[in-house]
Amino acid sequence: MANLIVRRALHKAAAGEAHRRGWLNFRLGFALMRDRRVPILTKLAALASGVTLTAILIAIEFPLESLLGVLVPFLGAGLDLIVDGLEVVALPLLLSSLIIRWMAPKPIVLDLTSVS
Repeated sequence: MANLIVRRALHKAAAGEAHRRGWLNFRLGFALMRDRRVPILTKLAALASGVTLTAILIAIEFPLESLLGVLVPFLGAGLDLIVDGLEVVALPLLLSSLIIRWMAPKPIVLDLTSVS
């Protein structure tokens, strides 16, 4: 019961903060990636940060994935390849769209925030 209350309180706090400040705004991140006013080096730095965070996540997951591959040989290896493939392609793009919000020039971020 206490765990449920803590989980709901944490969810409400995080959802309120995300709504108020917009730190989980993928739409703003993708708009910043497409915007020509944002320097290319900023976009590349955000993408490199997303790739680095993805590599760290995959390294952390490796022991569990190898255990799953040993315990369930055929199904575990197939699922591992599918999930890792999705992680390698999609996760850097999603993480970079979250990171670029703090790397882009503030006037551009404010301009795009006020439009949407």
